Amino acid sequence: MTIQISVVIWTIICFVLLMLILNNLLFKPVLDIMDKRREKIAAAKAKKAERESLIAENERLVAEKKAEHKANEKKLIKERVEKVQSDRKKAVEAAKEVRLHKLDETRRNTDAEEKEILSKLGAHSEELAVMLADRIVKG
Repeated sequence: MTIQISVVIWTIICFVLLMLILNNLLFKPVLDIMDKRREKIAAAKAKKAERESLIAENERLVAEKKAEHKANEKKLIKERVEKVQSDRKKAVEAAKEVRLHKLDETRRNTDAEEKEILSKLGAHSEELAVMLADRIVKG
């Protein structure tokens, strides 16, 4: 078997032409498709990272709002408790005032009744003394 130079040259020429044709028709389009695919994947990853950061930010804001709402709720409850305690103290003071007023009124009524009873008793004791003296004298 002998090597023929013309066959080698034609083989090299055909190989180079095949490589040029394959490069233009196959390799470049496939590489372009792969580059576009890489770009899409990178864009999707960037979009995913952005969404995850937005989700994390939203979760942080929700947690802050919940904490703020809880603090406001505690503040409102505390204010309501203080108001109820204040109203209760006012009601107790008002009841004490009414009780003291009724007590004073009862004392005045009792003093007036006592004076009336003593005056009636004084009048009756004079009558009794006169009747006793009459009985003793008539006796």
